[in-house]
Amino acid sequence: MGTSTLSRFQRGALAQLVNEGNKSYQVMADALGVAKATISYELDRVKPYDPELAQQDADRKRRNCGRRSMLTAALATLITNHLRLTWSPETIAA
Repeated sequence: MGTSTLSRFQRGALAQLVNEGNKSYQVMADALGVAKATISYELDRVKPYDPELAQQDADRKRRNCGRRSMLTAALATLITNHLRLTWSPETIAA
């Protein structure tokens, strides 16, 4: 099988397959080269299925995943100022 996320092009192709109607998830998955579960999840993403809204939802979820940075603007300024004063990174971290 292919990847677990769909590209913008694949979402458009999926919308076309959905509009043709009466196709099983397996037939659509085979046509796109992805797993049947990917099709199921993708069609549950936005109802009724719209590839543009699905892409926006996927992009938003991708932006929100991962670890958040602890570096704030104030902390970056503090670190930069201490580095200009030739403090070592170990001293700044302490």
